[in-house]
Amino acid sequence: MSHRTGRPDEFRHIGQRIGRGVAAPQTETDSGMEVHEEELRTVTAQRMYKMRCECGRSWFELEVPKFVECPGCHKLGLVST
Repeated sequence: MSHRTGRPDEFRHIGQRIGRGVAAPQTETDSGMEVHEEELRTVTAQRMYKMRCECGRSWFELEVPKFVECPGCHKLGLVST
């Protein structure tokens, strides 16, 4: 025969109240939904434009310039959009 070392009201059960006025978080079986808490981060988006010269060379720019020098043939070109 085993003996308990504490009173029965001292034992907590999973899913019951943890302390006075503090409810245990709901689990999947309580509401049918599973909720996870994660840290929110900031993501930066950048738009890139692909340039292509008549000589066949292509490259990327972060902004659309009016005029650009081709890195392949080094000629100045008017950018059409």
